[in-house]
Amino acid sequence: MCGWASQASAQGSEPKFNSNADDLTKIRGVLEEFRQDIIRKDGYALTKLVLNPNVLFHHTNTQEEIDSARKYNAQFDGIGPSQLDGFAKLLATSKDKLEEKFQNIEIRQDGPLGLVTFNYDFVINDKVHHSGLEVWQVCKIDGQWKILSVAWTIYP
Repeated sequence: MCGWASQASAQGSEPKFNSNADDLTKIRGVLEEFRQDIIRKDGYALTKLVLNPNVLFHHTNTQEEIDSARKYNAQFDGIGPSQLDGFAKLLATSKDKLEEKFQNIEIRQDGPLGLVTFNYDFVINDKVHHSGLEVWQVCKIDGQWKILSVAWTIYP
């Protein structure tokens, strides 16, 4: 398999995707629902966009954060438990005005699997709190697109 991957990249070929405009539009709709749920501070609605409550939903830790956590847990993998519940609770309880702004959205879809990448700004009370790159895996099940995983970087 590795030899094949090297050969493909050496030939300059791009991955091929079995996608269609309708699914790409629906995936973009999930992004907009996610964004609106943050603005409305509706953590419950946001959790309905994910496949199940155990999906990966976490920022990537810096090596300093990993080293610090390993002082207490030698097996810390750099991710830890999902932050979905905490984020949903933040939305439900925050008194602040919240928004996540997306830029440079790229969606790749192949049948029932999709990959979404974008730059984001997390805005609190009209001021950018942090920014980074966000990566989602999405899957189509029962005719609906659901979030399979969310991982992001954080820069102040």
